[in-house]
Amino acid sequence: MLNVDWNDRNGGMPPRETFWSAYSFIIIVILLIAAGGIALYLFGEDLLNGRPSKGVAGQAQNGISPEFYGRFDIQPLPAEVAGSGSMARNLAILVREPCDWQATYKFTDDLREEGYRREAAKVFLAFTAKCNPSDVALYNAADILYGLSDLDAALKVSNDLIVMSPDLAQNHYMRAQILEDAKRYQEAIDEYDSTIGLTDDLKSLNSTVFRRLSLSYAALGQYCQAITPIQTWISIDPSENDTPRTQSIIKDYSRKGKCAESYATGSDRFPTQGKDVITAQVSVNGVTGTFVVDTGASSVSLSKSFAERAEIRLGRDHMVRLQTANGIAMAQRTSLEKVKLGKVEADDVAAVVHADDHALGEGTDGLLGRSFLSRFDVTFGAKEWRIESKKQRD
Repeated sequence: MLNVDWNDRNGGMPPRETFWSAYSFIIIVILLIAAGGIALYLFGEDLLNGRPSKGVAGQAQNGISPEFYGRFDIQPLPAEVAGSGSMARNLAILVREPCDWQATYKFTDDLREEGYRREAAKVFLAFTAKCNPSDVALYNAADILYGLSDLDAALKVSNDLIVMSPDLAQNHYMRAQILEDAKRYQEAIDEYDSTIGLTDDLKSLNSTVFRRLSLSYAALGQYCQAITPIQTWISIDPSENDTPRTQSIIKDYSRKGKCAESYATGSDRFPTQGKDVITAQVSVNGVTGTFVVDTGASSVSLSKSFAERAEIRLGRDHMVRLQTANGIAMAQRTSLEKVKLGKVEADDVAAVVHADDHALGEGTDGLLGRSFLSRFDVTFGAKEWRIESKKQRD
């Protein structure tokens, strides 16, 4: 019978087990399971749903480099935002085609929906600066910044917008609102007047334009002038706009400005002679001229030469843009001490003076617009037209 020789040199010593050698395999398995659990906890939801992993917030994912975001002057979006369906698709397009307008616009929609409004404004600004000058992009950027109450940035963009597209009423309205909120009321009035003056059909404007213009005058303590925008709004469609609310505003301003007696007085009638264009002899500050009665004009308008004869005082500021029968014209806003037509008259009438005489046409000294006419009840018939001061309501 053979006995085991523990010192057999050929067989060698059998290994003696230690704690680590016995349990190292088990420890490795446990560590692998733990690592897998952590990975599943961090990235499992994305992997199961076929989405790219979230990674570290703020770092570019999906092949989108930080330089791509730098083009828009924004920080890289978190992966969970950039990796969402619509956002990911539009980002992929813009990586290939940086100046694709459709993808750019959709990308800004995605940003706004995710709460990245300022970033959306920057994307619009980058497009117009690096791709194609776009008044639509500038308008949207100004609108976003205005909504964020960043008035300085919004005003800067709106200034660029006016330079690019000076004849669009909506651009002036955007700038007017920003200036009003910045308490720069005189400039806001200019822009509201340009908004109205560049609008072909006043019925297309909503009441907010006239109300905010009125509020700007009131903020300056010019209560009699503040009445005119409200009266103009009423005159556009009296059946709809002449409400207890508007009448209450007028009465309040009239009381504060003590302007009831001089605001509008008298009554008269004039022949129309069956003409499409009605003219009248109108006195401004004691100087008489030939005016076209124009209910489509928001303000009384004067030719440059007539304004000089009537010694209308003008400053260097308060320029507005107007749509006339002869195209876009520049004019300067002013106030007329007294306007008289036959037996009717009104004080402190808002008016504009054109930069030249071409805008109104030969032989025309001015337009008798709504800033005067809206103070009265005006009716037109086949043979005559009537004008009389409005009856006060209780």
